[in-house]
Amino acid sequence: MLNNNPFSLLAETVSPFAMQSFVIVMVLLIAIGTIVQMIHHKNLTYFLNNAKKAKLAATKELGIGEKTSIIAKTTVVDIGTTSELGFGKRRLAHVLGMYGTILFWISSAVLVFLLYRRR
Repeated sequence: MLNNNPFSLLAETVSPFAMQSFVIVMVLLIAIGTIVQMIHHKNLTYFLNNAKKAKLAATKELGIGEKTSIIAKTTVVDIGTTSELGFGKRRLAHVLGMYGTILFWISSAVLVFLLYRRR
């Protein structure tokens, strides 16, 4: 199983260049769709206005090290572990599903792009 590339069978009917182009186009469409959704739902406007309010209400200026620490903690704890879901089976299911999907996408892209090198 680990020695076989499932995309090599597909490469007999579809060129590796077409498969690679498909992966690149899908990544671009996801990025564009995300940006369009942020503009449509005015998420960016909300976050920028919220940042201005927070800056005006601040009583202490944070250094770059403190800002970096806060960003890292937020990324790892809140986003990386979906802490807003609380503890339990629901959170575990979301985390495993999220990381499983990400690993699947990355491994599929690696297989598609390595296929071209072998041919």
